[in-house]
Amino acid sequence: MSIMVYPREDRLEKLSQEEIISSTKLVIQGLEALKSEHNSILHSLLETIRCLKKDEEANLVHEKSSLLRKSVEMIELGLGEAQVMMALSAHLNAVESEKQKLRAQVRRLCQENQWLRDELAGTQQKLQKSEQSVAQLEEEKKHLEFMNQLKKYDEDVSPTVSYDFDLSINVQERIDG
Repeated sequence: MSIMVYPREDRLEKLSQEEIISSTKLVIQGLEALKSEHNSILHSLLETIRCLKKDEEANLVHEKSSLLRKSVEMIELGLGEAQVMMALSAHLNAVESEKQKLRAQVRRLCQENQWLRDELAGTQQKLQKSEQSVAQLEEEKKHLEFMNQLKKYDEDVSPTVSYDFDLSINVQERIDG
């Protein structure tokens, strides 16, 4: 005779998934052994029924065999549920693994995104410095062109001024002399 043990509810909350799976594996082994035992008893009862004639003992054996069949069906149901739990656990583990991979990928993408932002900020600073340098060089070029124009203007104006200056000196010398 087997005794059904119910764990306390607070204990169920504290079980980890690995503990549940190992417990389920143990239950599966126990149910398979119980199923095998029930099937052998049922087989022997069926042999007994064949040997017995129709009387009260046969009815008792039929009753026992129907109870054993129900018990075997319940055991098979329990085994099926345990196998579903195992398959569900394997599926949940696969989903959790995929979720962890996706989280790692998100972290890598965030890091890459930050790196790209840093690179963009550096490139924008370089661009701004280059634009400032270009603007400064353009201003210097305009200044040099302006200075060249002044120099040409001064060269064009200078001979006239020096000639006028020489004339005024000659006129002054004649007046003085």
